[in-house]
Amino acid sequence: MTVTKVLLSLHVLAAIVAIGPVTVAASMFPAALRRGDLAQLRTLHRICRVYAVLGLSVPVFGLATAASLGVLTDAWLLASIVLTAIAGVVLGFAILPAQRDALTASTAPRDPGASTPAGDPGASTPAGDPGASTPAGDPGASTLAREPAASTLAREPATAPASAPGTPGETAGKRLGMVSGIFNLLWAAVVVLMIVRPGSTTGA
Repeated sequence: MTVTKVLLSLHVLAAIVAIGPVTVAASMFPAALRRGDLAQLRTLHRICRVYAVLGLSVPVFGLATAASLGVLTDAWLLASIVLTAIAGVVLGFAILPAQRDALTASTAPRDPGASTPAGDPGASTPAGDPGASTPAGDPGASTLAREPAASTLAREPATAPASAPGTPGETAGKRLGMVSGIFNLLWAAVVVLMIVRPGSTTGA
């Protein structure tokens, strides 16, 4: 019984430490995507990716505990195994790839010439003053003449633009929110089965 208690304790601790952060981070990712917060997106995706690997210890300790208790063939445990496997597939083949694609799209470089039309002679010279020239020996005037051109240089924003309704970012955020909700519900069902253990011969 001592071994069983140790295995059960490790199983519960692994579930709390590994699965908890994944469910929280996966739920927060869609909102961060809609806001265009690149720093938070990177952090949340890293949490999901790292703790998904650590989460593999949960079913390992769970099966070891079930074998020690002699309940490997109980219906509640088989149902928990199936739900855990489905949750793992949802995380590994739906949530993580979608997060990676959304992060890649958010950090894709933008065309620096998109804000200033090529060949526009008015980009560096104020409109209505085609004959403006810089007087010799007037360094201040030459500085002013260069300022409009400098202001048109594209600068990478600290965060990606927030997604407007109907845009691909908004659509991806909604899809990720739905998939993350399914993942969380699967784990909630597993927790309920582990506590209630319907039909168990070992008692609740």
